[in-house]
Amino acid sequence: MNSQSVADKIFELSEQFNRYVFDHPEILDEIPDKAVLVLLDADDPEFNKTNLDLAEATPLPPGSQRVHIKMQKRVRIVQQVHWDANIQPVPQLA
Repeated sequence: MNSQSVADKIFELSEQFNRYVFDHPEILDEIPDKAVLVLLDADDPEFNKTNLDLAEATPLPPGSQRVHIKMQKRVRIVQQVHWDANIQPVPQLA
């Protein structure tokens, strides 16, 4: 993977993780203070290897630890109801 595609994927996973946290703030209780998050994609082993190698090559700040967060796409099928409006002429009374 080239560095631009890795950066794009990290950005995408970060966005999705932030959305998940917004909907499920209780997950933050599971993340230690001063944690360094390493985002992984459940469906992309090539990216995961590259990102894990990158994380291992980056020194940790004092008192912190790495936390791996595996993101997985879930598809929800939602039925949407659309209404149409048709103007009908008023029937003439006899």
